[in-house]
Amino acid sequence: MKEFEFIKEKPFFDIMVETDMTYKHSFLLEMLLSGSKPIFFTGETGVGKSVVIMNTLNRLAEKDLVPINLNFSA
Repeated sequence: MKEFEFIKEKPFFDIMVETDMTYKHSFLLEMLLSGSKPIFFTGETGVGKSVVIMNTLNRLAEKDLVPINLNFSA
């Protein structure tokens, strides 16, 4: 895990403080994506599923992956 660095100019909702669990989820998401495997994230509201996924996809976009985002809500 990299150490958190506060960037004052970054919008509040773009800030991600990585924890052990978010690091593990990001790692598994990246590994499954690299193997072209389907992925389904599930969990309680507000646990950070969307944040982990968006952060990982944005990081991968820097490596020439073009994410297409679809949002579904109940």
